[in-house]
Amino acid sequence: MSEVNAAQISYWNEVAGPKWVRIGDEMDARFVRITEALMAQASPQPGARVLDIGAGTGATAWPLARAVGAGGMVTGIDISAPMLGVARARGAGHPNVSFLEADAQIHDFGAQRFDLLCSRFGVMFFGDPVAAFANLRRAMAPAGRLCFACWAPLAANPHWAIPFEIVVAALGPPAPRHPHAPGPMAFSDPDYVTGILQAAGFTHIAVTPTNIPIIGRSVAEEARIAGVLGPSGALLDEKQADADMRAAMQTQFATALSAFAQADGSVASPACVHIVTARPQ
Repeated sequence: MSEVNAAQISYWNEVAGPKWVRIGDEMDARFVRITEALMAQASPQPGARVLDIGAGTGATAWPLARAVGAGGMVTGIDISAPMLGVARARGAGHPNVSFLEADAQIHDFGAQRFDLLCSRFGVMFFGDPVAAFANLRRAMAPAGRLCFACWAPLAANPHWAIPFEIVVAALGPPAPRHPHAPGPMAFSDPDYVTGILQAAGFTHIAVTPTNIPIIGRSVAEEARIAGVLGPSGALLDEKQADADMRAAMQTQFATALSAFAQADGSVASPACVHIVTARPQ
């Protein structure tokens, strides 16, 4: 186990990973448009060798595998055994996809193996991001590309900001933490991300804010997800909210998020991600 990432390894195996396994289908459906935007920017080519960082349950591995075709290869790496268990089950019959349970920050991939490094929300959890990206850069072919999606600031993402503010009003703010501590919002500052990648040896760095709605299947489902994951779910965990409090919060979430309800009952919440691209030299 990486001592630097020990806390994240425990968290994604014991807390967050099991949560994602329970509601992964809903989460993947919500992020379909983000995945499409990431794939368009990453532009995986037939025959390419791709590393999918933070592959989770495999949602990004499949479009990558389709793009690179039988002559290509996709390796998904993650620290979460529960999530990789789902990915491997889904990957049966896909010979150009494999999954690796390991810490991308320290794993020895070998030199110049990959033409593309890609990630959807999987790179914000490194204990030492400069060391992690330096390690990943060594695994890239000289003409390779890095492309990942990370969250823009909380204020630009009402699907998270609104439930979070509701929990803060009811239970108080979270304990102080460093703004760039490992977590979903760690890379929300473009200058910080650019600095990390420069320090890790990358060039041609671009951070592109991309407005894409989160499409939920219903207001009730969006409220339930907000009670489990994201800043609001984390704060409820931190405050050790009981079942009654969680139910009360979800009721308030549903009322607030209904502002984004569509005529067919789905929910289109405004959201913003940063799509980051870079080259190893």
